[in-house]
Amino acid sequence: MSASSYFAVRIQSVPVDRPLPFDVALLVAGNYVVFKREKDVLTLDRLDSLIQKGLKAFYISEEHRDQYRAFLKQSVQQDTLSADQRGRYIKESAFNHITDLFTQPNVGRLAEDSKGLVEDMVNFISSDISAAVRLMGLSNHDYYTYNHCVNVSVYSISIAKRVVGDDKNLLMTAGLGGLLHDLGKKMVDDKIINKPGKLDESEWAEMKRHPSHGIELLKGVANVSEEAKRVVHEHHEHLDGTGYPRGLTEENISQLSRIAAIADVFDALTTKRSYKEAMTADLALDVMLKMSPGKFDPTIFRYFEKRIPTKQDVEVAKGTDPCAPGFAIKKAG
Repeated sequence: MSASSYFAVRIQSVPVDRPLPFDVALLVAGNYVVFKREKDVLTLDRLDSLIQKGLKAFYISEEHRDQYRAFLKQSVQQDTLSADQRGRYIKESAFNHITDLFTQPNVGRLAEDSKGLVEDMVNFISSDISAAVRLMGLSNHDYYTYNHCVNVSVYSISIAKRVVGDDKNLLMTAGLGGLLHDLGKKMVDDKIINKPGKLDESEWAEMKRHPSHGIELLKGVANVSEEAKRVVHEHHEHLDGTGYPRGLTEENISQLSRIAAIADVFDALTTKRSYKEAMTADLALDVMLKMSPGKFDPTIFRYFEKRIPTKQDVEVAKGTDPCAPGFAIKKAG
């Protein structure tokens, strides 16, 4: 069959020790070869063996895409799963869902379906932000934009639990807004999104349109609340009015948008990109502390990390955006 008849999934994202509801194939010398047939079982030992041999992906027939997503969802609900397995399936489900959101045309239906994934995250994450870090560490992906959306959702839920407590509706909204926050990048040229160097003026102007593109894509999507849509539109706004796309200030920016702004920058700084290494959490917090006067809500920032580092040994140029391609810092002095 042609390549378009199959879609790739990360090898770790196929649930183990359960009868498969579809065939799973390998790509061998340009041909798709069935590895496990429907009703066969992929054992954890066999999966570990394949990972050790360097295998990266399985392939599933395009006609079974919805079944694959449902299988992952069902696997998350198993009572016998370890915390690591449950976390991995949640992360993989969210990653594959975001991949579909960015690559498939039916954005409205997929955006509405996001709520179930976010509920799984809310139910899994504890109030300790280290639990969120642990969840994200269970699975790392090469596609920065997709993985970043999942990470921001996880961080947003964790921060919101500290700020608003256990109000599940608010936590769901925080997570959904975080998951969808960069959806508008679907409408931005990939050459701009993936550019390794600093953006020129016209490229930066186009990049700054992505929050407005996101709102446009979500227009009429009833299952995404207006508050979650505000996160999509406002996650790059700053308290001092220097953000975009509308230059909002202070109380005109929703609380959940302020939370997402912190989650967005922290993940951008602590994630490896093609043009930069990942920062340590401490260094990222130093950078954010340098940015924070006027940029981040100081109360939420304190909730994010109880002990703010006092050693400010970095320089951050005025107007720079850690989420933009080409962002870099230098040591003070």
